[in-house]
Amino acid sequence: MEVVGWIAVGVVAAVILAGVVVGVRSVPDVQRYLKMRRM
Repeated sequence: MEVVGWIAVGVVAAVILAGVVVGVRSVPDVQRYLKMRRM
């Protein structure tokens, strides 16, 4: 049963990491979009 717990922890960590990476990648695009809207 311990193995299942470790797998669950790994999956959750991977999902969070992927979310952070996507968020960091999209920040410059959002700033560029806001600049274009302001003009």
